[in-house]
Amino acid sequence: MKVGDLVKYAPFPHKELHKSGVLGLVASEPYIAHCSGEMHLIDIIWATDRGTAYPAGCICQEYVDELELVSESR
Repeated sequence: MKVGDLVKYAPFPHKELHKSGVLGLVASEPYIAHCSGEMHLIDIIWATDRGTAYPAGCICQEYVDELELVSESR
């Protein structure tokens, strides 16, 4: 995944979010944060609210393994 790609949640472990069809825009290259162990994180700007802590348009850290690519940027 790279900056500008469109993504959605993978069916596992986010069955409900996957079915909702919420889309996000990749805002960073994958990275490893010390708190994530060896898991790769990526910054996503989601198009819709994901609760009060994550309103639409805010940048969220997500695990790359829990996302699916919808459309690649050029």
